[in-house]
Amino acid sequence: MHIVVTGGCGFIGSHLVELFAEASYEVTVIDDQRNGKFVTHRPNVHYMFEDVCSAIIPPCDAIVHLANTPRIRMSFDNPAESILNNINPTVVVCEYALRYNCPLYFATSSSNIFSDAYSNPYTFGKAMCEETLNFYQRSFNLQYHLMYFYNVYGPREADYGEHSTVIRAFKNQVERGESLRIFGTGNKTRDFTWVEDVAMGVANLVSAEKKIKEAHFGSNNPYSIQQIADAFDHPIIYEFDRKGEAEHTRCDQPYIKRSQDAIEYIREWKRRYDAKSCS
Repeated sequence: MHIVVTGGCGFIGSHLVELFAEASYEVTVIDDQRNGKFVTHRPNVHYMFEDVCSAIIPPCDAIVHLANTPRIRMSFDNPAESILNNINPTVVVCEYALRYNCPLYFATSSSNIFSDAYSNPYTFGKAMCEETLNFYQRSFNLQYHLMYFYNVYGPREADYGEHSTVIRAFKNQVERGESLRIFGTGNKTRDFTWVEDVAMGVANLVSAEKKIKEAHFGSNNPYSIQQIADAFDHPIIYEFDRKGEAEHTRCDQPYIKRSQDAIEYIREWKRRYDAKSCS
């Protein structure tokens, strides 16, 4: 198989590309490296360091679309960019999937399920992407599969500063010697998912003979933000809540099996960090 992975230099994409490469697939990565920088030097992986909208996607057997503008809070800083950088590439990959008569595996967000589409620019853009996919399916018989990701964590987590995922943000604050910042009461809950579980799940979905229309990559084991902060065993401060985020997310029917627990992962990371700091 020849698989195109957009956003393949990023957090989830880079892990997925390595799995595809190990399975001896030919892989073409399209990534402008705006957010991700990881590159694997394997002979069956080829890189196009371009924007998806301007790239000429080669003939392929499947397209896995992971390239988008991430993070809800970041989208408030530049709503137009967040919306357009989700919708425009979606149209492009739909066109190429039709041209090559291949399935499109589309990364969306669990926030689409648990948040009002109008609550923030990121979720609105994702909702419009799903409408675009539905249009192409109804009008042109596009074959697509939605992949919902639930608060993915692990190696190569992207650092977006104050807009980072909660686990990465707390790591940054520990490393800077700052108190952990909780927005609101800390009672919001999230379903945290190990990145290698997600990558393996996506790879299995692509290779499966019988494919489901919607695959949910979560753990069905949510933790509150307070529990995540407590696992770092570090001083905490509370600030005013931020708008636009769901109160609770939970993956009720995970496509994958959980191999890593978020609390255990954090405690182990903190033990290694403390040991390194004392050495």
